Amino acid sequence: MNTRSPNFGHEPVMLAEVLGWLGHVRGGWLVDGTVGMGGHALGLLEATPPDVKLLGLDRDPEAVQASKERLARFGSRATILHHGYEELPQVMAELGVDRVSGVLLDLGLSSAQLASNRGFSFLGNVPLDMRFDPTSGPTAAQLIRELPVRKLAEAFMAYGELAAGGRLARRLKEEARLGRMKTTAEFAAVCVEVLGPRVRKMPSPTLPAQALRILANRELERLEAFLHALPKLLAPGGRAAVVSYHSLEDRRVKLAFRAMERGGKFKVLTRRPETPSGAEIAANRRARSARLRVIERQAEGRQ
Repeated sequence: MNTRSPNFGHEPVMLAEVLGWLGHVRGGWLVDGTVGMGGHALGLLEATPPDVKLLGLDRDPEAVQASKERLARFGSRATILHHGYEELPQVMAELGVDRVSGVLLDLGLSSAQLASNRGFSFLGNVPLDMRFDPTSGPTAAQLIRELPVRKLAEAFMAYGELAAGGRLARRLKEEARLGRMKTTAEFAAVCVEVLGPRVRKMPSPTLPAQALRILANRELERLEAFLHALPKLLAPGGRAAVVSYHSLEDRRVKLAFRAMERGGKFKVLTRRPETPSGAEIAANRRARSARLRVIERQAEGRQ
């Protein structure tokens, strides 16, 4: 477990835009389903009156502890729990909450996670873990060791859009059988060997690492479960805002929002996804690929 103090200096991505869409709420519950270091949650609590309560969820126990500390001054207005956002319906039921006024998901990695010893960055040499929740499920290293080559190759091709996913999977398995593939440095070295130094102008481990992280955390399955449940969670006039960072996530959000709108009770408020300003990208490179989409449940008289 990483015992460093929480990095409250972490900058939440597209905070101004998120507050523009969700900061109007004057009562009920707001949900930050990926509360992280609490940056968005802090902004939302500061922008809304005391009648608004915030439920923060995160699968990362370190993030839960950090956001609890950061939001402690709001007392009972902030409830922070160690749950994934896909568990929101169950959490709401346990809290006795029927509908919520707004939901935010920021699907990106935090700077604290990238700096942790769990292998989210391939620039160092730490255990190849990649789990958001280090108390649950197999590590990325275990997946390489235990999955058949075919399954591993499918993940690299589907989640990393890598044509050479089969070759990469075979080499990773060969190295794992020799007792390697336990660290990020070993993983990165094989990616460079098989794919060359760069893939689509990115360092070659970038897309394989993305695919392995998505696989280890079941990210797309969890997102789809949340999107399936979302229509029943929002109160009339309630909004959902999702910040995604790659096309696999953004496409699922776009299609789900369109399907909700076709049902007649929802309106997509962002015909095209909003993107960060040039100034934000210059100040925070992590924001450069962010895409924000927002949907609203129409008020009862407008459905």
